[in-house]
Amino acid sequence: MTDTITGNPTIEAYHGPIDLSRPHFVGVGGCAMSGLARLLAELDHHVTGSDLHESATLAALRTADVRVQVGHDPAHIEGASCVVYTTVAQNSPEVRAARTAGIPVVHRAQVVEKLAANRRLVAVSGSHGKSTTTAMIAHILRTLGQDPTYLVGADLTGPGSGAHLGRSRLLVAEADESDRSFHFLTPSIAVITNVTDDHPENFVTHADVMRAYVGFGGRIAPYGYLIVNADCVGATVAASAVAAERPDLTVLRYGRDRTADVRLLDVHAEGWSASATVRLPNDVEIRLTLPTPAAHHLDDMAAAVTCGLALGLHGAKVAGAACTFGGVRRRFEHIDTRAGVTVIDSYADHPHEIAADLDAARTLARGRVLVVFQPSGHARVLAFGERIGRVLADKADHVLLLDVHGTVPDGRPKADSTAIMARLRDGDYCLPLGPDHAARVVARMAGRGDVVLTMGTGDVTGYGAAILDRLTTRSEAVLSA
Repeated sequence: MTDTITGNPTIEAYHGPIDLSRPHFVGVGGCAMSGLARLLAELDHHVTGSDLHESATLAALRTADVRVQVGHDPAHIEGASCVVYTTVAQNSPEVRAARTAGIPVVHRAQVVEKLAANRRLVAVSGSHGKSTTTAMIAHILRTLGQDPTYLVGADLTGPGSGAHLGRSRLLVAEADESDRSFHFLTPSIAVITNVTDDHPENFVTHADVMRAYVGFGGRIAPYGYLIVNADCVGATVAASAVAAERPDLTVLRYGRDRTADVRLLDVHAEGWSASATVRLPNDVEIRLTLPTPAAHHLDDMAAAVTCGLALGLHGAKVAGAACTFGGVRRRFEHIDTRAGVTVIDSYADHPHEIAADLDAARTLARGRVLVVFQPSGHARVLAFGERIGRVLADKADHVLLLDVHGTVPDGRPKADSTAIMARLRDGDYCLPLGPDHAARVVARMAGRGDVVLTMGTGDVTGYGAAILDRLTTRSEAVLSA
């Protein structure tokens, strides 16, 4: 992995009292930040925030009594009791000004930990599947009348829908490994969905990644639970290391492996359905179905069911509640089907995620699988570009490759799409243009039964609407001919 470390917020972190009476959020438009800001506003704190661009998320925050401004300016922190940031914003003008003025600068995860002080924290970590698993746990608990507070790093429906202030003492939250900020958390129950080499901007070696997860597991509260994916070698190795140091913890495993306490059997995906038999620890077996062709979401469901058992809920009821889960925005989300062409939006940007979503698209397609892919993160493209290109070439029929999304830290190398493009086939495209151009190309190529994925963490999510509009126009032109 590439040595492009951009920051570890646990080093030289603020350790004093955190006054949340007037917090200012830098980068408040992000899914995780906006949800936390809205929760504090609902708790009657006077919350302000700023972001670079206007968005639907900022509009939603304004309706929730959060005062937000577009652009970053030191003047925005005037009167703030603390400034809340994520690592990507560590060098923003507001953060620098706050440090100079002596205003406490606290990482988002530190605020989550403060919220958890009077609650029981369920923290979901992992290289992939965190948002879906967190949302599933929250959904199961709400369905069974538990009403937890939750913080999901993605929208469930509209902007800002990934957070909820509940009445119970349960707090369900994503635990972000990307910058080691999950080391601020002290969960009662910790979930590790998988451990994969990722975030090369912050981790140099695989051993670095493993140490981060072992450190997270070691922070679990006394006599708590560690829930791990039995099918992931990294997760099980990390769990063994944690258990060796923490014999007080209960380790529960889920997955398809025979060692799993909650075991998936007979996994099957067809059309808009993925199903499996779940064998619970008492050997009761229940057939469960999710309305998605993404079979890997069944692994997330097994993690959520295992968490429900750790919380003392009835296994069959937990499993039944999981079946009514409606999904998370941008996690293999069905946007629409027009002219016989199905458009899916995917957040995948790592080779493993890309492969899983393309496999799901293949089970759904009656024709070809077309991908509009936007590489995300210069360090990630430099480290994984060749692997990404191989996966796209192996599993997609045609690829439209966009420019790399993301900023480059000072002094760090900039990437382009060359390494990815080198692995693609003749007939694939590299398009440094916007959604209109991509939509024209896709609409010209796509036929009935094809599946189109807009894929990546950047603004490619907006390309789906343009593609659907072009497909509609094409269909109307055929009908009128």
